[in-house]
Amino acid sequence: MDTSHLIDNSAKNYVYNVLQQCHRNRTSLYYYVLNIGVLILFLGITGLILYRCNKDKLTEPEKIQKAWNDQQYILSKIRYFKEENKNVSHTGITNLPFTNANP
Repeated sequence: MDTSHLIDNSAKNYVYNVLQQCHRNRTSLYYYVLNIGVLILFLGITGLILYRCNKDKLTEPEKIQKAWNDQQYILSKIRYFKEENKNVSHTGITNLPFTNANP
């Protein structure tokens, strides 16, 4: 028994092929838009990072001043510990006096 169809097979195949082509075009367009968007985002983040690294770099006078400040800090700590060492009596680790008595 043959059932009736609203459209013939050739029209049905044509519509199916046109819809398949539209689907391929749409997915291709989405693919390119997504890849270009990710590329722009990546380049933007990379450019921002490089800009910040270059902007934060110290100039030569700033490097010299920073080295001078570091030296002064270290020397002040050395002087402080020398003074502390002079003020500490030589009684040992526990600050108990030494005795010469043998048990």
